[in-house]
Amino acid sequence: MKFVRFVFTISGLWTCALALLALVLDGVRSIAANELVMKSLGATWFELDSASLNLTQAVIQRNVHPLVWDPLVQWILTMPAWLVAAVIGAGLIYLGRKRRPKVIRI
Repeated sequence: MKFVRFVFTISGLWTCALALLALVLDGVRSIAANELVMKSLGATWFELDSASLNLTQAVIQRNVHPLVWDPLVQWILTMPAWLVAAVIGAGLIYLGRKRRPKVIRI
């Protein structure tokens, strides 16, 4: 069980580090453009590997349900990449935390 918590915590820390990197890149782009620029998760994913994005869309629409892709996943893909990575990283760190034993006080 300790190893699973360790894997969740390390994965969460790496994901938060990627979120920080994406936030810094958005900050640099914003300074260069003299306006607020935030790159969406979908645009980042498309630039990194468009084939896997298309494959993910096909798999979700065919095997899960088309309504899952259209409102839900597309909404997530329009969010800033740093925000999505930060939420996922925080969730992984939360899953890897050491749980307190339940103490019953009378």
